[in-house]
Amino acid sequence: MSEYKVSWEININANSPLNAAKEALIIMQDTGSIANQFYIQDEETEDIFSVDLDEEDENAVLPVDNYEPFIVNKK
Repeated sequence: MSEYKVSWEININANSPLNAAKEALIIMQDTGSIANQFYIQDEETEDIFSVDLDEEDENAVLPVDNYEPFIVNKK
């Protein structure tokens, strides 16, 4: 069994970080929402993939050549 890092990124307008997290949870629990798209990194190979669970299995996984995360510490 392999180990993977899984990332789900979304922009949310909210009054606080707590409210943003609560809204993200609602979206993730909504079947058929944008919560079905993930970035996955294989810990061993460091390869990164885009996975869309709304696609058929044979089309769901695509390699990512240049992954740029949403959250970047600019301090």
